[in-house]
Amino acid sequence: MNWIDFTMDLLKLVLPATIVFLTAYFILNSYLENDYQKKLLEIRLNNQSSITPLRLQAYERLTLFVERISPHSLIMRVHQTGMTARDLQTALLLDIRGEFDHNISQQIFVTPQTWTMIKAVKEETINMINYAATNLPSQATSLDLSKAIFDSMAKHERNPHNVALSMLRTEVQQFF
Repeated sequence: MNWIDFTMDLLKLVLPATIVFLTAYFILNSYLENDYQKKLLEIRLNNQSSITPLRLQAYERLTLFVERISPHSLIMRVHQTGMTARDLQTALLLDIRGEFDHNISQQIFVTPQTWTMIKAVKEETINMINYAATNLPSQATSLDLSKAIFDSMAKHERNPHNVALSMLRTEVQQFF
C-alpha cells in the first residue's frame, strides 16, 4: 500500500508540474514565433521602402529605352546627311545595342516577363532594321532605308514598342 500512496503522491506533484510546463512552453513558443514574424515583417517593410524607388527608376529607364529605340526616335536621332543605307543601318544597330547595354542592370528590378518583353522589343527592332536593309539595293541612301523601316512598321499589326510601354505602365500601376 505504501507504493500506491507514494505513486499517487508523485502523480499529484508531477501531473500539475507537467501541465504548467507544457502551458508555459506553448505560450512562450507562440510569443517568440510572433516576435520573430514581427521582426521579419519590419525588415521586409524597410527593404521595400528602399527598393521601391529603385524599381520605379528601373521602369522609368526601361520606358525611356523603349522610346529611344522606336524607329521614329532612333532615325531622327542617328540620321546624318550623306549617310548610305548601310551606314545608317550600322549606326542604328550600334545605338540600340549601346542603349540596351546601358540599361541591362535594370532587369533585377523588373519581373522576368517584363525583361523578356524588353529583349523581344529590342530584337524585333533589330530584325525590322535588318530586314528593311536587306531588301534595298547596294547604292541605297539613308532616306531609302528610313522609308523602308517606316513602311515595315506600318505593315505590323501591332507596334511592339507600344505593347512594351503598355506592359510597363501596367506593372507600375500595380505598385500604387
